[in-house]
Amino acid sequence: MIGSVKRIGRTFLIVFLGSVVVAQAAPSSKTPASIYRDNIGGIFTIHATDSGGTGFAFGAGRIATNAHVVGGSSLVEVESQDGARFKAKVVAKDVDRDFAILEFAEGIRPFAALVPLERSGTPDIGEGVVVIGSPLGSKGTVTTGIVSQVYSNGVIQLNASVNPGNSGGPVFDMQGRVFGIATAKFRQLTDGQSVDGLAVAIPIRWLEGR
Repeated sequence: MIGSVKRIGRTFLIVFLGSVVVAQAAPSSKTPASIYRDNIGGIFTIHATDSGGTGFAFGAGRIATNAHVVGGSSLVEVESQDGARFKAKVVAKDVDRDFAILEFAEGIRPFAALVPLERSGTPDIGEGVVVIGSPLGSKGTVTTGIVSQVYSNGVIQLNASVNPGNSGGPVFDMQGRVFGIATAKFRQLTDGQSVDGLAVAIPIRWLEGR
């Protein structure tokens, strides 16, 4: 369980999803379809020993995902959208904040385009978001929603549909910039009351300097 997520309020049963933009000038909004087309080449399905999820190109030869997606594995398999598979090693992991960074194994030159990152902030509450991932193993699945809440620790609440396999996937603002990593969904309260449309993402700024 993510320590950072545990502090956002009421006690929930959390189902992990593994197997303040500072504008110079307001950029134009994009459609979910164009965000998908521009970035799908840099989004991967992650296969670890006992878990899995989604990851995305974070820099030259690097991939960002959730720590719980890689679990205890030091070497994972990364699958591109066309089904090609590559080995990648875990080079950084923060279990408390639930992120991990992978590097492609030596000698592999990834062909994927890099996903643009916006590391400085988070869209305002109510602004639109696009999530791309591999829910239930379905690669390149796109869902949309809004930022429902931003907690004081930086964790972002979304109403976009996310499911097991979305973990580690990029969350875009409507300008096509990654600002978060899809991490978990709330399914029910501890008293058994069901919860619908409540997912959380960790902020991309937590990866700054990595």
